[in-house]
Amino acid sequence: MRDAFYVEFFTDMFPKVHRFIRVRARFPSGLAEDLASETMLTVWRKQVPVPSDDVGLRQLRTLTYKIALGHISNAERKRARESDVLHQGMLRVIPEADPTYEAVVPVVLAEAVARLDSNDRQGVHLMIAGFGTAEIAVILGISEKAASMRLARARKRLGRRLVEGEKNVADDSSA
Repeated sequence: MRDAFYVEFFTDMFPKVHRFIRVRARFPSGLAEDLASETMLTVWRKQVPVPSDDVGLRQLRTLTYKIALGHISNAERKRARESDVLHQGMLRVIPEADPTYEAVVPVVLAEAVARLDSNDRQGVHLMIAGFGTAEIAVILGISEKAASMRLARARKRLGRRLVEGEKNVADDSSA
């Protein structure tokens, strides 16, 4: 029973976790795949009982995304350590960067998003990456209504930041 459930769960969740990791951390696909595999292995090792209802299944999905966030944090710390070593000239590895974000998102928008608080920024990044409100809710471990409200507030704040940025540009050009 448990094995059959987890085979189905992994088949369903692996592509979602892989996409989440690629988008969230902008890691290359190979590293994102490794982290997604490690995430699913961690879920398996935790010996979580098979959920008996939708609430339990939702909690298991949320746990899976939280585990993925932990693996992302570990990989980012490793990348930072490697970067420090690179700057010291001890390692000749150039970390891959994903140019798609910069190609798709204008610089003014990226700067405005960067000035948002972490909750707003996280939601906007997921929205820009193409996740729907329902998917964002599952990833963040909140209800769909809460995700919808959080995104609406983030869009409003982002709009204000963009207007403030335009005013600053206009002030600079008139000086």
